[in-house]
Amino acid sequence: MKKLNNVIRNSFDSTIRKARETLSNQRGDFYISDAVKIIIAVVLGALLLAALTAIFNSTVIPRITQEITRLFG
Repeated sequence: MKKLNNVIRNSFDSTIRKARETLSNQRGDFYISDAVKIIIAVVLGALLLAALTAIFNSTVIPRITQEITRLFG
């Protein structure tokens, strides 16, 4: 039981030490690169959403409407 407590305590201490090192990091490179990645992801997502919306509005929805009208009209 004492060995298990020591293993848990060492693991906890290691995690706390890593968290403190990460939070006290003053370099800034990590934050800038992450911000750039997030901005790129948001822009690409918006472009993809706009393209899909344009395709659906100009091609898919009129075709579906035409087929439904042909079937039931």
